[in-house]
Amino acid sequence: MRFTKPSPSMMVASIALFVSLGGTSVAAVGFARNAGKVDGKDAVKASASVDKAAGKLVATNRSGPDKGKVPTKHLADVPHTQTFGRAFDVADNAPGAPQLIGDGGSVGQLTATCNDQAPRAAVEDPITELNFVNTSGDFINVAKRVGVRDDGSVTAVPNGTVAQLVIAGSNTFAYHVEYRGRNLLVNGVVRQDGRGGAAATCLVWGTVMEVDPS
Repeated sequence: MRFTKPSPSMMVASIALFVSLGGTSVAAVGFARNAGKVDGKDAVKASASVDKAAGKLVATNRSGPDKGKVPTKHLADVPHTQTFGRAFDVADNAPGAPQLIGDGGSVGQLTATCNDQAPRAAVEDPITELNFVNTSGDFINVAKRVGVRDDGSVTAVPNGTVAQLVIAGSNTFAYHVEYRGRNLLVNGVVRQDGRGGAAATCLVWGTVMEVDPS
């Protein structure tokens, strides 16, 4: 059998075919390698730790009050803020149960209790007790104040104990908590309604701002 020499046009077509097939294989490998990436970068969940997210893209929150937003822990120099607002009925001639109103994560938690300080039945006199509970496992530094004329106090609070404020009437309050460079700033208001009646209430509202060391 005699083989004829391929024409120049056939050689060019064959080379183009091999190049195109090789390019498809390279493209397929590249696609597989970059599947699930954006601009060549991997993505992590919103709940991922800062260390795990380093050098990667961070997804937004899927649900909750911050749905569709990037968690502030993944944003540099942006404090995390939260708000609180709770109303409590006074238990006649009885102490109230502590209610969580602000969460400071691993540093501590802020609770509020609405008590009745009137000795007579059906005559309520509300008094609000605020406690910042240290859950850090170590000492924390706390400055606290009621109103604007109160000089307040600055102290070190051991783990498992509380920094307490007692507010007998309607007033403002503030906590400044520090732990290893992490700062929590709590600014709030207590309003007490119905004093002298049979259905008094305590209303507590405010904000918590958390600033991590850079």
